[in-house]
Amino acid sequence: MTENLLDDTPATDVDILTATPAAVPAEERIRAAAQAEYVGMRERDDSAHEIRGLSAVSDGPAEGELFQWNDKEFQRNPYPYYARARRTSPVHYAGDQTYVVTRYDDVMSSFKLPIMSIKFPGHLEHNPFESAFDETVLSMDPPEHARSRRLFSRWFTPKLIKQWVQFTEEALDDILGSYERGTVMDGHFTLGVEPTHRTMARVLGLEAGTAEPLFWALWDGMLIQATDPLPGTWERSQAGVDYMFARTEALLKEKVADPGTGLADELIATHQRGEITWNEVVQNTVNFYMSGAPNPAYLIGSALEVFAQHPEVMAAFRDRPETRARIVEEVARLNPVELLLTRFPTEDVTIGGVEIPAGSCIKFPIGAVNRDPDVFENPDAFDFDRPLEASRHLTFGLGTHSCAGQMIARAEAQAILGRVAENYEAVTIAEEPVRVITDRLVAYKSQPIILH
Repeated sequence: MTENLLDDTPATDVDILTATPAAVPAEERIRAAAQAEYVGMRERDDSAHEIRGLSAVSDGPAEGELFQWNDKEFQRNPYPYYARARRTSPVHYAGDQTYVVTRYDDVMSSFKLPIMSIKFPGHLEHNPFESAFDETVLSMDPPEHARSRRLFSRWFTPKLIKQWVQFTEEALDDILGSYERGTVMDGHFTLGVEPTHRTMARVLGLEAGTAEPLFWALWDGMLIQATDPLPGTWERSQAGVDYMFARTEALLKEKVADPGTGLADELIATHQRGEITWNEVVQNTVNFYMSGAPNPAYLIGSALEVFAQHPEVMAAFRDRPETRARIVEEVARLNPVELLLTRFPTEDVTIGGVEIPAGSCIKFPIGAVNRDPDVFENPDAFDFDRPLEASRHLTFGLGTHSCAGQMIARAEAQAILGRVAENYEAVTIAEEPVRVITDRLVAYKSQPIILH
């Protein structure tokens, strides 16, 4: 039995992972096979996106074009280029009707303008990922955006988030209970992806299943959002989207026959009352089921590296609870998981003295904005004594389309990092982490660490 946190009615869950094979319906066995198949797909060569040894220093050479989106050296350390852009061309025309804005004040004065649309203009081809979420907040402008956001906003109030995070802590305790101190684990996946995915599954009222294929299906789906996608990306993105939707819709169909009390059940009930379409049910559920882990997990993985490189930060997290929120914010400022925000003005607009025509693509690199020295003193330094009010970073977005899950992501990060700091003396890097990266987003492919 699980508690319904929105009312007093109990709900029954069926744990497919512990059921006997005879008790598992054929559709679920097929889905399990599909998961294994998708994990197998990830074994193909991904070297085009792999990066080892990220650098994060604004001082350094920045030769050639300002924004070499697919260049490995640019991806490893774009900050000298961002610094050069802020000095010489803060609102930069990059060709192909695209502008790049790198100064914090320019972003703050323009990004929230009502004319800044998230919708692709008619002259741009819609990609598989964007098309798949055309009935969610990811693709809506006001006022439709506000209506769509109301479908789930009451599930992420501060009061409920405290209860959801209890699930995160329970999942983490289960994971750490089987961990042998001093051995190698994948920190990002084991401590980041697994507990946060289990939490979001509980919020939705869905089985957690295996997180790995979901994680990589989302990564593949979002690859098409890169500025200059590599050959074969369209097909790879479509395969990831197809997998995410097939797995989620199968779970939702089971929900229709055997309803519970999660967010997914509420979306289904809203559809049955004729208030939203079935596509809205599926797309919103996929959005949360797939993205509930990657964003907080990257924040957690980045913090684990900080703990390893700066033991005094881990000690402060353990011994000075009042620093925890500031530490998480500083990790978030320096390590955004989504690297670009993109908007399309519906009218001509002037930013930083540069006239930009309606229908242009405007890119706002979060890494550039979060390290603007006019706003953040000593911007490349990890300074957890930086006051919260001085850490006005844009890692979780800005305005209407700011991340709907940012409050739970912050809370989960504090809870998980707190457990690590309280139960272990140190974190060490066992092997250099491997990231996969585009100009649009970044993820850990592996992060071998040891807890001592």
